[in-house]
Amino acid sequence: MKWRKGTFMAHNAIELHSLGYSVHRKPFFNLQKSVSSLLLLRLQVKGNCRVSLNGRPYEVGPGDLIFSKPSETYQLTVDASPGKESADYYLFCEGEWIARWLAQGGFPDCVRIEVNDDILSLWRRLIDEKRNLREDNSELMDYLLKALCLTLERSIRRRAGHDASSDLYMPYRIKRYVEQHATEPLTLEEIAKQHGISVSSASHLFKKTFKLSIIRYAVEVRLAVAVERILHTELPLEHISESCGFRSYPYFCRAFRSRYRIPPSQYRTDHRASHA
Repeated sequence: MKWRKGTFMAHNAIELHSLGYSVHRKPFFNLQKSVSSLLLLRLQVKGNCRVSLNGRPYEVGPGDLIFSKPSETYQLTVDASPGKESADYYLFCEGEWIARWLAQGGFPDCVRIEVNDDILSLWRRLIDEKRNLREDNSELMDYLLKALCLTLERSIRRRAGHDASSDLYMPYRIKRYVEQHATEPLTLEEIAKQHGISVSSASHLFKKTFKLSIIRYAVEVRLAVAVERILHTELPLEHISESCGFRSYPYFCRAFRSRYRIPPSQYRTDHRASHA
């Protein structure tokens, strides 16, 4: 991993000094160092390595997120080879917003998170924008950096909640599952089985947390997807109904009218006319 000079000054007192995607295919070792004002975020995505923070060793594998906080010493050792590579995303940053975020978060030095597309796409977008030297993209990078930090924090909180109490975290797992699979055929039995609990427990925990049933939430997600397709595609309404997971077109029309007070055909006509 290279430490590069050059900074980006955000409009809200954030400096992104360097970031990138690092791949090691041979052994690597860096001298122990301390950067007085910088935060290092390092997410291992492939292979393994060893990290020392203030002399405390950590065995790091895929999904492990390192927080090397300002003034802490950091050392990285990678035992890689062409057939056993190690890869990570990293960034160095500082500023008032970063300092507040760290102070409020109380983050551990090393924590295992769920590596998902939300996190990786934000990190990749930041890397792309960093390479863009022809446009003033400082404000965009500011928002992207904050979004990445807050998305990492959400992943940490969810993992901590899952580890501490399955009942506390379970409704959020179910919610995310429904959001990811809402346009597919869904049953309470399938959802409960996927999460290793009974139908009654799944229904009770979800309704207690979100004040509506799982099936009702699935319908809400399906309707939101349908609205996007109604407004931004030329697909027939019957096709939209089927592709969004509704079991029949009449049921789709009833659910749509109940939610938006007008039928889907009128919704398409009215909203397109207002933007003409």
